Amino acid sequence: MSKKPAKAAADDSTNDGEAAPKKRSKLKLALFALMPLVLAGGGYAGWTFYFAPAGDAHAAAEKDGDEADGHAADGAEAADPVQVAAIPLDIAAETSFTHSYALGVIIAHACGAAQVPSLKAASEAEAKADGLLATLSWEAAARRTSILDDKNCRYLKAEVYNADGKAARLAAERAAPKKHEAKPAHH
Repeated sequence: MSKKPAKAAADDSTNDGEAAPKKRSKLKLALFALMPLVLAGGGYAGWTFYFAPAGDAHAAAEKDGDEADGHAADGAEAADPVQVAAIPLDIAAETSFTHSYALGVIIAHACGAAQVPSLKAASEAEAKADGLLATLSWEAAARRTSILDDKNCRYLKAEVYNADGKAARLAAERAAPKKHEAKPAHH
């Protein structure tokens, strides 16, 4: 009997002097598999850099270059060429002044009333501007206050007072004169 394993003996008998075929390199296979991805990514990057159409704000700035430069010199901010996607209505409802005001009103029976006049005014302005947003804000506030305890009361009241402070700051900024507006001359 031979001391070679059965498989090695079978290989010797079938090849009869021919060399065994080379195994493919794993590195070469990986490179060939990744090459289309690299080429596609490079092509896309080149297209976006050199050939992609510019946004409307960028085209308007090029068309009205003199006016845009004049506005920038006056201190007004230039148009932002980045377009932002719309915020979904359910997320906007949970981040509105109306939502914070609704929280304060709903938790008043269990946690005590919060005196937030700036927040109330901001909430009323939002309700006049977008009734659907106001309705969704009240619904979201009702969902958040379904289970109240001492810890939730403190947390929610702090949120309401923070929103009132933010509303007061925004109201003060809107009421303050703009820096780039001309002040009346004293004669």
